Amino acid sequence: MLKRLITFSFLVFLCHAFSKYNGQELWLSSSNSTDNKTCSYFSSSTNNTNGNCSACSMHSSCFWCQDTKLCLNSSEVFAHNNCSSGWCSGNTCSDTCTDFCTTSFPCGKTKLSLILLILFYGLILGASAKLISDGSEMMLELFPSYGTVIGALLLPILGAIPDAAIILVSGALGPKEEAQSQLSVGVGTLAGSTIMVLTVPWSIGLWLGRTDSDEFGEGRDRVCTYTHLSNSVVSVDTDTATNARIMLASSISYFIVQGVAFYYVSNPDSDAAISMEKYFALTGMIVCFLGLLAYCIYQVFVPKLAEKRKLKIEKEMEQRNLRLRAIHIVKKMGWDKSVNEKTSTDTTQATALNAGLLWKRKAFGQVNEEVPLHSGNTLRNDEDSDEEEPPQGSFAKNLTISISLMVFGTLLVAFFSDPMVDVIDNFGTAINVPAFYVSFIITPYCSNASELVSSLIFASKKRKANSSMTYSQIYGAATMNNTLGLGIFFALVFFRGLAWTFSAETLTIFLITLMVGIIGQSVTNIKLFWSIPVILLYPLSLVIVWTLENFAHWQ
Repeated sequence: MLKRLITFSFLVFLCHAFSKYNGQELWLSSSNSTDNKTCSYFSSSTNNTNGNCSACSMHSSCFWCQDTKLCLNSSEVFAHNNCSSGWCSGNTCSDTCTDFCTTSFPCGKTKLSLILLILFYGLILGASAKLISDGSEMMLELFPSYGTVIGALLLPILGAIPDAAIILVSGALGPKEEAQSQLSVGVGTLAGSTIMVLTVPWSIGLWLGRTDSDEFGEGRDRVCTYTHLSNSVVSVDTDTATNARIMLASSISYFIVQGVAFYYVSNPDSDAAISMEKYFALTGMIVCFLGLLAYCIYQVFVPKLAEKRKLKIEKEMEQRNLRLRAIHIVKKMGWDKSVNEKTSTDTTQATALNAGLLWKRKAFGQVNEEVPLHSGNTLRNDEDSDEEEPPQGSFAKNLTISISLMVFGTLLVAFFSDPMVDVIDNFGTAINVPAFYVSFIITPYCSNASELVSSLIFASKKRKANSSMTYSQIYGAATMNNTLGLGIFFALVFFRGLAWTFSAETLTIFLITLMVGIIGQSVTNIKLFWSIPVILLYPLSLVIVWTLENFAHWQ
């Protein structure tokens, strides 16, 4: 854990090291130096995408005209004396150049530089989400008697922090006009996170967790002898269906403002629409936060999902400890690679090798749990000897690490969410694609990648309990977006006085949630063929938004 903290601290240091180029372009050019190019190279035209104000002003011998978008040297300036806004050079262009980079973060204007920055910030946000997840799970290990409260309150809220932070900074900072423009990044994050979670891991989990069905149509744990769209199933418990119903109920909150917005769908940013929607947004914010509180209370007093989370973490911890135990035993008893366990006359080394391999197979679930791994003489009563156990850290040390991971991860998310929003907005402008579509595709994988992989690995064990945990977690993540994420969005609309221009996106989120939720609350033995239509809902959602915006003229 400490190594991970050091690694991510180094990433932060790199980010600030790059920020010394504040006010300059992040250039990725050919081997020819830009100093050797003439000033006219930086003039903006349809045939020259490299030309812009900030690039021109970087060279003291070049002068920029904002009216004509020309970059000329001193002798050429006298020949073109028709610049009404006046010529500027160097630092005098800071107020003239509209595309001048003035943030304290790395910035870029070329498409390639923006892509690299998206990858850079995405890596940090994904790593931050992993830090928060690891810290909260370690907290659950340290306080098992409070597992229900931690699993019901701490884990879901901390897991939703990355998405919530991006939604918050997209509309909370900067002038109102800039906030209105960048709010589409927050909406893309909310929609992309919800729809991605309900389609991609939902479908992949069916393929990884599929088992043969018995005569009653239920899945047979850890039995998968064939793959058939109708006969291969994933079985979940009835509590999973209950979580799907809760998700469906929480999605109704979208219509608190959207119901009014339908009336102003042709002119959503009018003063009449904004004044009318403002107080509905306040109502929606209160309803969402009360829904979040009710959901957490429900998880505490009906702690089945929290217990599933706790069971999942305990299983992962058990497998990790078993692997460490195998390594510890082999190292302690000695292991010569030239020794073969079947032919060796050295019983000590053969015993160590055999014991280590058995513990390794146990860790990966390849040994029947009812069969003992060794006899009393094989490991010299290993289980009764404290010396054979891998060393464990102290409680105070582990608690410090747990808190440090959560705090550091949260600070990273809060610090880098704003530049991530700026980069996505700039990239959308550079490729002439609305920022909503860019954030819809990119940000969910940055903020949910670690949890996504962990859940799918858990589902691959092909057990009903594991699959129930995976799908309950999927529905729980969507519920958190429908309460915490949407509540923050409503708060931005109310406190900043922003226009609700997202009718197409709102309706799409609700439709996808409704379709997946109906499947989840209706069946407990999910057939494999459902993975195909559900995964297709992911690209279909973008088609729905594009169609409503361009043909129905919804804004």
